Amino acid sequence: MANRFKEWLEKAISDGHINYLEYNKFTDPILIGTGAFGTVSKYEWKDCELTVALKCLKVDTSVEEKNIKEFIDELKLLRKVYYHPNVIMFYGVTKDSNGCYNMVLQYANEGTLRKYLKANFTLLQWTDKLCIAKGIALGLLHLHDNNIIHRDLHSNNILICQRQPKIADFGISKQINETSITSNSTVHGMPAYIEPQCLIEQGYKRDKRSDIYSFGVILWEISSGRSPFLSFESALQLAVHISRGNREEPVKGTPSQYIELYKQCWDNDPANRPETRLVLNTLKQLIPNSIKDLRKEAYEYFEQCKFLNALELCEEILKNDQHGSEDQKNASTWDLSSNKCGLENLNDSNGLGSKEGKVLADALCRLTTLASLDLCDNDLGPEGGKALADAL
Repeated sequence: MANRFKEWLEKAISDGHINYLEYNKFTDPILIGTGAFGTVSKYEWKDCELTVALKCLKVDTSVEEKNIKEFIDELKLLRKVYYHPNVIMFYGVTKDSNGCYNMVLQYANEGTLRKYLKANFTLLQWTDKLCIAKGIALGLLHLHDNNIIHRDLHSNNILICQRQPKIADFGISKQINETSITSNSTVHGMPAYIEPQCLIEQGYKRDKRSDIYSFGVILWEISSGRSPFLSFESALQLAVHISRGNREEPVKGTPSQYIELYKQCWDNDPANRPETRLVLNTLKQLIPNSIKDLRKEAYEYFEQCKFLNALELCEEILKNDQHGSEDQKNASTWDLSSNKCGLENLNDSNGLGSKEGKVLADALCRLTTLASLDLCDNDLGPEGGKALADAL
C-alpha cells in the first residue's frame, strides 16, 4: 500500500501537479495535532521566513486505499484553489527524515474557528463576527465556483490566521462532476453540521446545498460562541434530533436578518437553501448596518464622557473596509474640548487610571486645550502620569 501511495504521489510531482520542497528547508518542529490521516507539526521555513504546518501521512498496511486516494485528492484540490485568501495556502509536499511525505501548509497562528471563538468571543463586536462569516462565505464561493464541494465543513475545519478565516481540510472534498455517491453508511464529519438527508437517506448525494447547510450551523456558532448541541453525547441521538427538524435557538442580541439567513441555510429542504453568492451578498449588506450601530454606540459613550469606550469602538470601525473619512477623523483627532461634555477642566472626579491617562495624553498632544487641571485623586500610576506629564 505504501508503494502505491508513493507511486501516485511521485507521479503527481513529476507531472507538475504538486510542488516538491526539500525537507532540510524546515526547522524547529513542534507537534500540534493528530488526525485520521496522520500528524500535524509546526515548522520554520528558513528560506521564506515563514511558519508553516506539515501534515504527514504515515502509510502502512492498515491504511485503506481509499484513504490514500483522499490524501492525493486533497493535494490536487488545494493546488486548484489555494490562491484564495480564505482558503488555506498549500505550498507543496516534502519527505521527512523518516521517509514520510508531508503537505506543507500555511500555519494558522490562531488555531481553529472553534478555539478562536472560545478564547475571544467576549471581545468580538458584531462587525468582527460578520467579517468572519463573510470571509468563510468568500472562501466557500471560491470552492463552489471551481465545482468543489467540501462535504465536511465545520468550525474545526476553518482556521484563523491573523483574524482571517481560512477553509481547510479537503480530505473528503469532491468535484461535483464526479459520480461518487455518499451513502449514510459512510458519512464523514460531525452530525451537528450534516444535513438531515445525508443522515437518513441511503445513497444521498451531497451537493453545494450540503455545504450551505453546514455553513448555516457555523453562522449560528459565530453568533453564540459555542459549539452546536453540546448537551448531546450520542451522535445517533443527535442525528435523530436533527432529522426531526430540530435546530439550535437564536441567541439574544443577534440581528434579525442574520438569524433569518442561517435559518434559510439550514432549512430541511435543500431546495429552499440560498445559493452561496446570495449568502455572501446578504452578509455584505449586514456589515454596514452593524457599523452604523457601532457609530451610534460610540456617540452615546462620548455623551456619557466614556471616552475610552468610544475610542475603542472607533478603532473597531476602522478595522472594517466599510468605514468612512468621518470615522478616521473621530479616531485620529479625539478633541475633548469640542465634544458636548466640555472637558476643559479635569479634576479628581474623572476617575482616571493608568490606561485612561495614556489615552488622555495622546488626546492632549492633538487638539485639546485645558483651562485647569487637578488630578491629585486619580490613580494614574507611574506610566499614566509620565505620559500625561510628557504631553503637557
